[in-house]
Amino acid sequence: MSNLLTGKPQLNRFVNRRLILDRIRRDGIISRADLAKQTEIRPPTVSAVVKDLIKEGLVEEVGPGETSGGRAPRMISLSRNQPRALGFELSETCILAGLCDLGGDLCASQKVSFVPAPPEQAVDMLEEIGSELLSSAGIEWDVLQGVGVALPGHLNVANGHIRWSQPFGWRDVPFKELCEKRWKLTTDVVNDSLAGGMAAQLFETSESVENLVFLYLRFHDALHKGVGVGSGIIINSQPYHGEFGAAGEITTPVTHPLMLQKERGGKAYRDIESFTKALVEGDQEVLDTLLQVGEELSPLVQHMVNLLEPGVLMIGSDSPELRDVLMTQLQEVLKKQQLAYEAGHTKLIASTLGEYGVLRGAVVPTLQRVFRIPQWS
Repeated sequence: MSNLLTGKPQLNRFVNRRLILDRIRRDGIISRADLAKQTEIRPPTVSAVVKDLIKEGLVEEVGPGETSGGRAPRMISLSRNQPRALGFELSETCILAGLCDLGGDLCASQKVSFVPAPPEQAVDMLEEIGSELLSSAGIEWDVLQGVGVALPGHLNVANGHIRWSQPFGWRDVPFKELCEKRWKLTTDVVNDSLAGGMAAQLFETSESVENLVFLYLRFHDALHKGVGVGSGIIINSQPYHGEFGAAGEITTPVTHPLMLQKERGGKAYRDIESFTKALVEGDQEVLDTLLQVGEELSPLVQHMVNLLEPGVLMIGSDSPELRDVLMTQLQEVLKKQQLAYEAGHTKLIASTLGEYGVLRGAVVPTLQRVFRIPQWS
């Protein structure tokens, strides 16, 4: 069936549906009357569109609203707690999997240890983990609207090919094709840092933030050679890939705190968990080591703010405790750069999406197709 809009009535229905569904998504709970006011669509049209959306299972009535007299309005919202998309995040140490509803919220999740393996074996693991999640939710693969996979690497956005993923040792892998052959569903393959930026833009910021940089700090790597630093760039509310698809890749090394601890002649820690535990307990030596990491990271943050002048620079991490200490340090650094920082009024904030934030970003393209939002491609 063609997706082309062949006439004005069809185009009007498409636009009205998209406006109404997006308004419901943004407001959470709303009445038909308020939908008509906010979208400036005639009330009978709103009622007809809402009726169709309820039939499709995208919208549901959630009870009466407040009234100052007369009949209480019937409030509507997105259909929640019904899995619509499956998301994965692959890292050097684990696979995160999650079933998401129409709001991008998790309905069920699972975390599994992972050692980098050949692409076909990785897809085998994704299928097995996804099947377990779906089984626990009592649904089949064909109920889903789509699948999203976030992973580190340089991707061809158009076809989902992985040009190069250094952590996994993958080159020229048709990963999207491998996935879609396996579970017969549209699958979006997204760089992990860009997925974090997409999640931040859709779930964490207001409508007024059009330019955003999401910086992701990964401490739980396999070899502790360096802090994994990646960025997702949103320009004019759209992901920015660059001319060749590698925009946001950061190659400037930032020394891992465990490596720095050894170089400084301090106590050796076997993993980042024990290092973090010492930090939380107030170990000054550990704090000084982490602040040295911040000194290496600070120029990167300054350059991002000065070059792109985003409305928001959001920082996520697989270790929020370490991230929060660095955030305080970075705030002070930016304050000292009065002209560069104040001119842009960039807000430096911590991501609140938590461990599964990147995974939720991976399902954003699926949600865009459901809501018929213009695709971020």
